[in-house]
Amino acid sequence: MSGSGPEAAASSMARMVDIFDVRPDPVVPARYLGDSDGGSRRVVDGSQILGQSIVAASKALPGRTVRTAHALFVSAADPDIPLDFTVTTIKAGRSFASATVTARQELKVRTSCTVLLDIPQPDLVRRDEPAGLPVPGPADAILADSLPLPGREVRIVGCTDINDPEETGPPVVDAWVRYDEVPARDDLQRAVLAHFTGHLGISTALRPHAGLGTAQAHHTLSTAPMGISVTFHDPVTWDGWLRYHHEATFVGAGSAHIRGQISTGSGRLIASFTQEAMIRAFERGPVTDIPSEARL
Repeated sequence: MSGSGPEAAASSMARMVDIFDVRPDPVVPARYLGDSDGGSRRVVDGSQILGQSIVAASKALPGRTVRTAHALFVSAADPDIPLDFTVTTIKAGRSFASATVTARQELKVRTSCTVLLDIPQPDLVRRDEPAGLPVPGPADAILADSLPLPGREVRIVGCTDINDPEETGPPVVDAWVRYDEVPARDDLQRAVLAHFTGHLGISTALRPHAGLGTAQAHHTLSTAPMGISVTFHDPVTWDGWLRYHHEATFVGAGSAHIRGQISTGSGRLIASFTQEAMIRAFERGPVTDIPSEARL
């Protein structure tokens, strides 16, 4: 069931995995149907639609795995309206295939995703160590109470409240994430990995700026992920904790660019991602409560 109203099913990671698993249309080929979970908000996370697009492309092109997916969130999606995914194959060769996945609600385009798939190959060479210095492990990280979802635990290194406008630091955030259950199917594993790439990018970009934080999002600040690109480095299997490393390399002109890596608890790099985000002041409202020196 779609929706965020009182009749919607309770949010959980298990329900999110069911949402990722879009359903084939029994009549129209390459068309898939999906629900949403907006939680307490009247908007669908773009990274949820990214995960669904990955699964839709995998089902439309069986025998291949998604290597990269780049989604643009062109319009906000309503969690109370079902999503309609159309997979259009660009080319399906012997090794590589490419497709576009268009997500619509009532004929209105919400997201466009370009997907590259391939058939996994044996290693010729391999280097899969994440970049940067080691960070404290999950036992030394702080539980992120602001990111609740039954079935998922999030701990952030060196940060008590990632949303607090007064808790400042460098534009780098490391989060340890653990799931009670990891889906067995490869396409759903990739959807799960992609889902969390949209959660902390804007917080990372705002972290150095006193007086600004994601606690103000949708109140005094207009913020949203505008696009996410994820690249999977096979194999994407894991057991236990995952480290999501975020670094905001640019903030300005009402936008931010964040890059990141996903690695296992043992230090094996399994995915990389980037996010383009909007960070702007509302033209009206209590934006003047933000110190003038800290406004974007």
